[in-house]
Amino acid sequence: MINTLTIDQIIELVKATPEQAVYDWKSDFITPSDDEKRGEFIKDLTAIANACSTSYGFIVYGVDPRKPEPFIGISQSYDDAKLQQLISGKIDPPPEFLYYELFYGAKTIGVLQVKPTKRRPHIISVDLGKVRKGQILIRRGSATDGVTMKDLFEFFYGPTSGHFPMILLNLQAHAQMQTADALYLQQCFEGANQARRDMEIIMGVERGSMGAQW
Repeated sequence: MINTLTIDQIIELVKATPEQAVYDWKSDFITPSDDEKRGEFIKDLTAIANACSTSYGFIVYGVDPRKPEPFIGISQSYDDAKLQQLISGKIDPPPEFLYYELFYGAKTIGVLQVKPTKRRPHIISVDLGKVRKGQILIRRGSATDGVTMKDLFEFFYGPTSGHFPMILLNLQAHAQMQTADALYLQQCFEGANQARRDMEIIMGVERGSMGAQW
């Protein structure tokens, strides 16, 4: 469950915080009415989700911090259910988010709130507009970028990774399997050596003449 912010909290957030990896301020909400606009929304959501591992990420629509009055409002309302449907099957794994709208006087402010995740990387799984299947995007500073090897290492092995416990279990299982294999081979060797000893005793030959170790 995502606990939404109030308009006062959004005002404070926008006024006190510059754009950064988990905060994106947009002057309007662009209705995802065609593939290019749908792809743009998916790009923005994926990039924020891949950036917010420990705190919520926000895209606030209808604000322009460069203006004396930064809250300008969005030109058209939209529905969270439609956005949830939009991303279905298009981001793997799907990030958890909520879109809601708040009133600032007569103006409407849109808020896309993305829950922090340990399921990164979130990978685009379709070709849509300008985005491509297999892309892994991340918000870096105030821009969207592709991931680096350092990012991938953090996703899988860093302190916020949700994958590392499973990786560790797999490594432990592999180590246990190697130990079991080594023990089995040792037992086979000892059994074969004992059989050679027995043959040397039965046949009354010199110890070691048939390859037994004594």
